[in-house]
Parts: sequence; C-alpha cells; structure tokens
Amino acid sequence: MKLYRLIASEAGPTKLFVGGLHGKEGLYTAPILGQLAKDEVYAGRAIIVPCLAEHGKYVDVLSEEYYRSRAGIELLQLIENYKPHFYFELHAYGEHSYSGLTDPEREKRIGVPPFVDFGNGILLGSIAPILRSKFSENDFCVTIEVPNWKSEDEKVRAEVLLILRLALHKVKHEEVIAELRMWYSAQMQKAEELFRQYYRNKLKPF
Repeated sequence: MKLYRLIASEAGPTKLFVGGLHGKEGLYTAPILGQLAKDEVYAGRAIIVPCLAEHGKYVDVLSEEYYRSRAGIELLQLIENYKPHFYFELHAYGEHSYSGLTDPEREKRIGVPPFVDFGNGILLGSIAPILRSKFSENDFCVTIEVPNWKSEDEKVRAEVLLILRLALHKVKHEEVIAELRMWYSAQMQKAEELFRQYYRNKLKPF
C-alpha cells in the first residue's frame, strides 16, 4: 500500500484521502490521487492512499463484512492512527451501475441515499453509515464516485481533482462546503438535503 504524507508548515486539520477500496477500483483512483499527492499547496496534514486494495476482492463498503476484510481492517487502522477531520473516499463505478447509484428510491431499496451527479458522471455523497459512525459529528466525510469508462478523460480527472484540491487546500470544512455551493449550487442543495433527511438533522453535511 503506497502512502503519501503532506505536512504543511502551519498547523491545520488532518486529512485522509483513500482510493481503490475494493475490486479493481485502484486502476482508476490511483492516477488521480497520485496526482493530488504532487500538489505543493496544502493546509494541515494530508495522508493520501491512491489504492488501498490492489486487485482486491469486491466486498461492498456498505456491509459489515467489508470492515472484517483485510482492506477494511487496514482502512479502520488508518482512521484510528491518523484521526482525520477530513475524510475523502474515491471510488470508481461501471456505466451499468449509474442508475442504481443515483436511484431516487435507493434508500428504500438498500438503506442509503442516492448519490448526486455533479457533472460528467462524477457522483458525490456521504460515506457508508457504518464508517461514518467512526467519525465525530464535526468531521467532514465525502465519497466521490468516478465513472471508470471516463477515467482517462482529462475533463473528468480535472473536475475530480478540483474537488479534492479544494479539500486539500482549505482549513475549515465550512470553507469547502461554501466553495462547492458556489460551483455546484443545485447539486449541493440536493446532496445536503439528502444527507439531512437521512441523518434526521443530527449531523451537519457531510
């Protein structure tokens, strides 16, 4: 498991960026997070893992089984060791999975809200509820789903990096939220509403 550490000269929050959590996702997430690790502008401390499980077995991160798997145990250990205040999880999905991930009835169907399309098939939402319980209510936890059939499209990579760099550069998650609202007004409104409904306003997005 390759891991990058970026430590700014000034104090700031700890941030964990993880990709390739299961299956072959690392083929698509590693180039993006590897590029992020080359950034020279960042705040606080950033831990970047481009691929957690290289060619690993696909086990759904929504299930308890995942967190008993080798990759799941390593992920929990990373969170325990670094105690990040920002946590960004990068996945990659196939074209056939789009409708299921964005299905308005997804919560009724499998118990979690749908993702929101931020453009070019880049989906954004919160992390698995099982994992969200490992963080405090003030931590900032986001999942980004990259369309794997567009992963080499420079526009798609640039858009994903734009969001990730925003988190990398900022000190407060409210600053990240404010910028995302400015860039993706309608999408953020929908994503925040879905989050609040799911957590019954007990947590601030995300």
